[in-house]
Amino acid sequence: MDSSAEKHQITSDDDIKATGSGYSGSEDNTGSIEGQDQDGQPVYKLKRSLKTRHLTMIALGGVIGQGLFLSAGANLHNGGPAGALIAYAIIGFIVFWVAYSLGEMATYIPVSGSFTIYCKRFVDDSFGAMVGYNYWGCWAIIVAAELVALPLVMQFWTDKVPDWAWSLIYLVIIFLLNMFGARSYGETEYWFSLIKVLAVIIFIIVGACISGGLVGDEVYGFKYWENGNAFPHGVLGVIDSFVLASFSMQGTEIIGITAGECSNPLKQVPRAIKTVFWRIIVFYLGSVFIMGQVIPWNDPHNLNTESGDTTVSPFTLVFSKGSLASVAHIMNVVILITVLSCANSGLYVASRTMLALSEEGIAWKKLGYISKRGVPIWALTCTALVSLVCFVTSVIPGKALYQVLVSLSGVAGFVTWGSICLAHFRFRQAFKAQGRDLDILPFKAPWHPFGDIFDIIGCTVCALISGYSFFSPPSAVGLIGNYAGLIFCGVGFCITKWWSKSKMVPLMEIDLDTGVSELVTDKELRDQMLQERVIEGTWYQKIWKRIVIVFT
Repeated sequence: MDSSAEKHQITSDDDIKATGSGYSGSEDNTGSIEGQDQDGQPVYKLKRSLKTRHLTMIALGGVIGQGLFLSAGANLHNGGPAGALIAYAIIGFIVFWVAYSLGEMATYIPVSGSFTIYCKRFVDDSFGAMVGYNYWGCWAIIVAAELVALPLVMQFWTDKVPDWAWSLIYLVIIFLLNMFGARSYGETEYWFSLIKVLAVIIFIIVGACISGGLVGDEVYGFKYWENGNAFPHGVLGVIDSFVLASFSMQGTEIIGITAGECSNPLKQVPRAIKTVFWRIIVFYLGSVFIMGQVIPWNDPHNLNTESGDTTVSPFTLVFSKGSLASVAHIMNVVILITVLSCANSGLYVASRTMLALSEEGIAWKKLGYISKRGVPIWALTCTALVSLVCFVTSVIPGKALYQVLVSLSGVAGFVTWGSICLAHFRFRQAFKAQGRDLDILPFKAPWHPFGDIFDIIGCTVCALISGYSFFSPPSAVGLIGNYAGLIFCGVGFCITKWWSKSKMVPLMEIDLDTGVSELVTDKELRDQMLQERVIEGTWYQKIWKRIVIVFT
């Protein structure tokens, strides 16, 4: 795309190659060569090989993991059916604004590891470093949590195989999947996500029939909401549910990470963003509502450290209570797929975050090496090694370690989301201060600055109060899980600030040009792409077209 004529020969989504720092439009098995290192060896780039269907399905179901399929039972235990529903609704509201704020920046400056760079460029170097390492650690922990969850799921069938064996096999599989590059990740996640999306929809439909007595021998309705059981632990139970609800919704920001490796961020990212609302309403609130109708909050099989019973997924329990034992086995297979899928996403996201940290000069330079296939191989290996913390399950009770890991990543999520909104707030302020026209933004977050301010305050409050109940009586599992991450972030930021002597970037000096997509700077081409993004027709034609976009 060296000339204007060449630019306007672009006719399809797959042909569009938005430019950005360090990325190639190549979609074959070999990445483009960026140059040579000091030893004369070729230096490869990441490849923009993710399609619209990959990105949309990743946004819709790629991050639906055992956080929903397994941890939702812990929230049902903590908050009760109504309390858990409220917790997921509040966190969902926060996530909604995060997705739109990040989407606005990611379509304007589409780079891998996006918001780490945004926080560094729009706020402060030290702040960006802290956010980047927090996010990398968050996903490395999520991978470990998924590995710890695997034996818990396998207990449904057998407890004869050592936990560490399942975890090791699982880690090797997802590592190999990621070694084949972004296209492999996207294709794998597309099919995994499709299975998960269909499973959740079937679960909601069949669960509603079980609750109403159309399936099974009992009518449940709202009987588990009566006599104070809707909020068995009061307001404190709702607060206790925030962290695990946050953990369940981790990954909405993956849209910003994948923007650096999708073929047309201007068109694909907004479409993916718009699925977030439906993912929250249907998949999370719908699923949690059904669970609360069919499963009592004090069911011993719900995930909690108090019960010695085998942990069983609420999805499996619902089918079992509907006398659908064979379907329960199938659902457990689906849960295994979700664990594989979420950890696969975790390795992908964490490796790209570490790559961004290396390229920004705040991580070891060697971690920025990209293989011939367009894979940041050392960043990927480093993440996998950190995730091996799962192997300590051989000496630590699985439920306690699992809850510590999910709590750590849940709180890290609050830090990430609040930081994204702060970066976006400063991004918009810089646009205004530098006299730039907001109309050049290909995608705009609505209701600015309300969404950013609400999320910054909401994430701060949720992170600070989420572990309140663990002070009395004292709980090591709860306190470590809820506050260790915040302490590390605070200490890390202070050390980085002292070491680098960095200061908040003045609004007039904020860089709004480096890495800006060519599709943004070329007005004619941008208008063409924005027009293609519009879905026209009657209301039923629009619905059908949206379904086709999601699944194809």
